[in-house]
Amino acid sequence: MDKEIKDPEGILKVITALFGKLPAYIINSDKEFPVKIIALKNKALIINTSLKFPNRDRVLTVVHNGSKFLAHFNLAGGDGNGIEILTPVKIQITAASRQGTRVDVNQIQTGMVVNNIINVNDVSKAIGFDDKKVDAILLAYRTKLAKAFPLSSIFFAGRMDNRLRLMHHYDKDIFIVDRKEKATASPAFFPFDEYLRIFENSKIPDNFISEICVPIKYKGYVHLGYVQVLSEKPLDFEVYKQIQTFASAVSRDIINTGVFQESRDVCQVMDLSMGGISFIHAPSRSFSRSVTLNGTILFDLNLDAGKKVTIRGIIKNIRNQETNFRVGCQFYNLTEKDTETLEEFLNVGKEEEPTKETTASDGPNAEEEGQVGGGEAPDSLPSENPSEAAMESESPNEDPFANQLDDEFTDAPEDPK
Repeated sequence: MDKEIKDPEGILKVITALFGKLPAYIINSDKEFPVKIIALKNKALIINTSLKFPNRDRVLTVVHNGSKFLAHFNLAGGDGNGIEILTPVKIQITAASRQGTRVDVNQIQTGMVVNNIINVNDVSKAIGFDDKKVDAILLAYRTKLAKAFPLSSIFFAGRMDNRLRLMHHYDKDIFIVDRKEKATASPAFFPFDEYLRIFENSKIPDNFISEICVPIKYKGYVHLGYVQVLSEKPLDFEVYKQIQTFASAVSRDIINTGVFQESRDVCQVMDLSMGGISFIHAPSRSFSRSVTLNGTILFDLNLDAGKKVTIRGIIKNIRNQETNFRVGCQFYNLTEKDTETLEEFLNVGKEEEPTKETTASDGPNAEEEGQVGGGEAPDSLPSENPSEAAMESESPNEDPFANQLDDEFTDAPEDPK
């Protein structure tokens, strides 16, 4: 089923339809690693990766409807600290196949379960409602913060402002030691030049030269707001760590109010890999609310010896098994900490025979009938024309790159030495 797209317009249609919405990976040393897609601008893809490459060639992949899309790019520019501007060359389409470690629950001595399931849309909706418990927590923390840092604030809302949206895109905290001295900036934090653009459009007085801004996240994934501290003098790293701890405490206490309606169901895990999971879910009210085909969910995966990871995943299939449902879920840009814990548990690295990928971790019964979810064909069946199917499957009015950036990365980095 191999196919190649070289037409520039066709390439951009596929990139727009898929790479802003599905888990994307970048190939390095014959292995695939999750990659952060920031935006599509001026017919180029902006990404964030910590990987080092021997040349300017880049290959990004996504899997959709049983087909694997390999998008070939050339490095056109970037900031030299992980932000790269890629111009597309071609897209290859092949049948998807799973390669990697996959653990069936029968192979291990542990009772893996999934719980605290919530749809990401419900996370954002929850903070849009007026909740007295949440308001009381925010008031207490704002008072405490103001005592230590008079020029501070806590932003918390159902809709992102521009500052939070950009921190979400870059997945980096803001730590500006001295806005008037670029040499003080660290590549580990929000890009300095992008921060200057935010500052110019803000109402912050010019005498404030230092800023720390740390997102408040739901379990490390969904941006709910941020804690911001301004100063007329340079702030140091110790202050940044204090604000980081403070933001985590705000998140923890808000989650503990129960404002986020996580499912109380405990679901047995059937199989697990670094790419996905399948589990059994009872037909409950929370199942109908949270588990929808192609929806994105967050849940806790309980491993052995008290180890737990929080997973973000896209539901790729739902199978009716008479009394229960079997849910196949593809992981989507896990946090670094959770990825390391999962790798350790699965003992990734040992040789495995590649097996046919029906979806993201469907489980051994992936071919059985009885899929639920609007009558769509199973993801395991390749489309006759995968490139057209990819574009048709997305709403023409929905742009995954709608919140584009104002960056102009024009300087191509030097060739690696």
